[in-house]
Amino acid sequence: MEEEQVEKPINGHEFRMEEPTNTEKYKRIIKIGAFVILVLCIAVVVLLIVLVVQSSQDSKPSTKSASKMESCLSRDNNINLDPPEVLPPFHDLTKDEIFSIQEFLYIQPDLKLARPDSIAGNKSYIFTMELEIPKKAETLNFLDNGGPAPVREAHVVVFRGDKPEPAVEEFVVGPLPNPNYKNLVRTAPFLYRPLTATEYIAGTLILTHQVQVLVGNIIQESYGGSLMECGNTCVAFQTISSMSPVSSGDQKARKLWFWLHPVVEFSISHPYDFLILLDVTSTKWEEYLIDSVYYGGQKFSSLNELKIRYESGAIKKTRIPYPVNDRNLYSSMNRRGKLFPEVPLPPPREFEPMGKRYSINGRHIRYMNWDFDVRLSSTYGPQLFDIKHGDKRIVYELSLQDIAVFYSADSPAVRFADYVDSIGSIGSKVRSLVPGADCPTHSTFLSADHFTEYKNDPFHVERAFCVFEHNTGKPLRRHLTSSDGKNKFYEGMADTVLTIRTIATILNYDYIIDFTFHQNGAVEVTATSTGYIVTTNHFLPEEDYGFRLRDQLIGNLHFHLFNFKVDMDIHGTSNRFETIEVVPVEVNNTLWSSTDGALYSQTKMARHQVQTETEAAMKYNFDKPKYLTFYNDGTKSDFGVPRAYRLFHRGMAKQMFPEGKGQEPSISWARYQVAVTKYKENEKRSSSMYGTWDAADPVVNFQKFIDDNETITDEDQVVWVTMGVHHIPHMEDFPVTPTVGLDLSFFLLPYNYFDEDPAMGSSDAIRIEPKNQNNITEGLTIFRYGIPENSQCVPRETNFDEDVQRNPSSLFDQ
Repeated sequence: MEEEQVEKPINGHEFRMEEPTNTEKYKRIIKIGAFVILVLCIAVVVLLIVLVVQSSQDSKPSTKSASKMESCLSRDNNINLDPPEVLPPFHDLTKDEIFSIQEFLYIQPDLKLARPDSIAGNKSYIFTMELEIPKKAETLNFLDNGGPAPVREAHVVVFRGDKPEPAVEEFVVGPLPNPNYKNLVRTAPFLYRPLTATEYIAGTLILTHQVQVLVGNIIQESYGGSLMECGNTCVAFQTISSMSPVSSGDQKARKLWFWLHPVVEFSISHPYDFLILLDVTSTKWEEYLIDSVYYGGQKFSSLNELKIRYESGAIKKTRIPYPVNDRNLYSSMNRRGKLFPEVPLPPPREFEPMGKRYSINGRHIRYMNWDFDVRLSSTYGPQLFDIKHGDKRIVYELSLQDIAVFYSADSPAVRFADYVDSIGSIGSKVRSLVPGADCPTHSTFLSADHFTEYKNDPFHVERAFCVFEHNTGKPLRRHLTSSDGKNKFYEGMADTVLTIRTIATILNYDYIIDFTFHQNGAVEVTATSTGYIVTTNHFLPEEDYGFRLRDQLIGNLHFHLFNFKVDMDIHGTSNRFETIEVVPVEVNNTLWSSTDGALYSQTKMARHQVQTETEAAMKYNFDKPKYLTFYNDGTKSDFGVPRAYRLFHRGMAKQMFPEGKGQEPSISWARYQVAVTKYKENEKRSSSMYGTWDAADPVVNFQKFIDDNETITDEDQVVWVTMGVHHIPHMEDFPVTPTVGLDLSFFLLPYNYFDEDPAMGSSDAIRIEPKNQNNITEGLTIFRYGIPENSQCVPRETNFDEDVQRNPSSLFDQ
């Protein structure tokens, strides 16, 4: 009998297994194999699903992240830069309006206008056009009382070179968008017109040919270059300054200084002592005449005289090597020197963690309790209108009026370089701003369109303004009470502001103009200079006007001036101007002193209401510090204090030129750090585009605004603010002047205007207090007023590099 096969007990249980047959073994192997294959297939499918899901999750934000990102982007729906269907009173001319004005004027038989492709000095043509700001009374009636909208009109400047007596004529053209009238509003001497493209091009061509033919050998021997067929050692002429009638003594002449320079980056930092004064008085370029020549510190009446005296050895010959034009050239802005940081880590960047907190509709901007309109005057630059806080108007107009730069030198071209920059149309010199350098990358950019004399189509600037919210990095307010008392707390708030910025490049200088709105009701205006300094060749007489910065180079002393208009309407147009002077006083101190007749020195307030325009033209006296306040006498606090705004001036400089001498009458606004006048429609601007030429008889004479000495008490007042800085260049101004220390500013500060700081209502604040004042270890209560501590989204990517590659003319002129 066969013995049974018995398995050993497992887990205390005993079981018996019988020997399977061959057929059964085969069936079992097949079943096991099929099961293994099925399991492997299922595993592969599961793995593929996991990989697909993971890949999908890697390429897309999570549902939670996506919702946060959507919240960031959805806030930007508040930005609509397209012109509204119904244009508000301050909106710049649209492209369609510019075209309609052109076509209307081209068919006027009395004008006989040449189009841009055929303009010349002896023809009539449109020089510029921009919005005509409507009359204030009509505009306020529309804005405040629901009256009819002011008629949209354009201000057009026409050069009438083909008239028997050439002149500049200014017209108001309207109504827009379909004009049917033109009204002549001003005529100015043709001699005073701004520098034109035709003059510059013609003058350059004439001098290039004549100089090369007559004294080309002198240019080659003196400077190692040539005006024609020059290869890598080219020299060229450019206009550096005008010679106004008061400077030349010839009241009927229009003259320009042309300066020879090497064609390198940046040529103005490589001056040659070869200058030509060209008489461009004639409307025909072929009649332009060389007035005089300057070479090696000496004056010559003609190129022939220079040639004869040079070849005879009667003069000292200049030898200035042609600069080595590489990346290490001191005027080049290529990166060089000691490089840092060692690892090129990116700098800190700001971003908007839950989207933009301001809105823009066309050119109307709202931020916190602020709202206002912004525009860019082609001639005079940035302007803000109808600035309100909490629906109450603070300022009707806040605008740049002009920029002036006056140089000092022995060299005639730089000596007479007295620029009044509206001659170059400040607004039209704005070019597209660069994110990450000119403005933060998260900025919103506003475009601008200008009419220019040499283009049929409007000149479009893609990024003329940037608008950005910015944490200044310092508290707007803060206090920490940590004593043993019962009132421990911390409360503070960052000074987060909204800034509107534009930058104009005028010849060698770049001017950064900022309008900044603070949450406490303050407005800040800042003007900052950067760019290249003007230099002259080193001769002994030049050392009175600047330091020797290179072997052949002097950096010349100059004076920057900025003038702004501030039409403040505090609780309406009936305002008063009051100064609060800080006066030293000695008070009786016998009550608190053991000395008989004791006196104690301190200061007190002395309030003074300024009554007339002459009294309100202020040259600041540092011996008499004072507050400058503006208010409506009919609106006071519960305690009888005027609800005022204070003008706080932090950009003051004394204008050192004698009044009435030389070019000074063209900038009579610079005589005063602050002036206050009564509003008049015919006193809209303190300066004009004619200011570089018209010192003998200014077309706009600001001094006359004051000389009629009208009463300003309880009147519509306009404040004119001048800021300035004397700049003596130094070696660190190479290659360009840094902005640090050159920012000038003034503030409009609420002064008893609000019952308390209006920023107390801001959710940007942080408050921390103990849960138990007697035992801080029980924890703290932290108030963030609904704003999360951590970011909700990441900074968005920028596409500036792609944009500028696709459209280079947005940054550079063609």
